[in-house]
Amino acid sequence: NPPITRRSVLGRPGQQLGGFVERVGDPVPLITADGSSHQADQLMVEALDGMIVAAGGEQSAQIAVAVPAHWNGATLRALRAAMRASPRLSPNGTPARLVSDAVASLTALAVNPGLPRRGVVALMDFGGGGTSITLADASSGYEPIETVRLTDFSGDQIDQTLLAHILDGLTDAGGIDPA
Repeated sequence: NPPITRRSVLGRPGQQLGGFVERVGDPVPLITADGSSHQADQLMVEALDGMIVAAGGEQSAQIAVAVPAHWNGATLRALRAAMRASPRLSPNGTPARLVSDAVASLTALAVNPGLPRRGVVALMDFGGGGTSITLADASSGYEPIETVRLTDFSGDQIDQTLLAHILDGLTDAGGIDPA
């Protein structure tokens, strides 16, 4: 089946909750404008559960969740523990499989458009909060060798630079209100 994607934002009456993906495994709760507190792990499970509902809501042992390649073991354990509370994410008490987003991407790319079957493949993920570079061994089914996370260069920074360039061009063109 085609993958289901969704922005990592949950709606609550009068507010939107975001930023929880980056906080999975953090024991400090997120505090909303109304003063309520929420564990990031639980919000992540709620978002994943919502995706299952959007896909038809069926329990399945075939569910896999792509997670950031730079997550460490403690973060993965925290998410698995939180998933155990959701019957849809833990059929028969076994949490859904967690797969590195780098492995998921490389697996898809190996099929279409195709990747070399040997050597080292580099995958770069320009995420909102940073860039992840994963080196993978093509002859071992694209098994990751190492993932490095750089927070000095991110998709958000690229977006801001492009926007500034466009706005400068509009202003230089004259007669156009950039607002």
